[in-house]
Amino acid sequence: MDTALIVILSGITLGLALLAVIILLGKGDAFVAGYNTSREEHRKQFNIRRLRVVVAALLLLTVAFVWLVALIDDILVNFLVGLPVLFACYLANTWCKKK
Repeated sequence: MDTALIVILSGITLGLALLAVIILLGKGDAFVAGYNTSREEHRKQFNIRRLRVVVAALLLLTVAFVWLVALIDDILVNFLVGLPVLFACYLANTWCKKK
């Protein structure tokens, strides 16, 4: 792998990992897409702590998959990248909603 690519991927993944930590600490709710722009009555439908966990886990999975795709250029790996995204969307709409 080229040195420039390693530096770029390292910067991107370090930024995503840092964003995951910020969201887990509760300081990055403005970075949660959809939640930050919704009305207050819509926000009350979600458990923000659970939503933070789902978003942070998705960011950390993205970090892992960026390196996996960079190291292994296989069509199956590229297909499997989308599965955790679908699962996180499902969790955000079920597990994170208040009953």
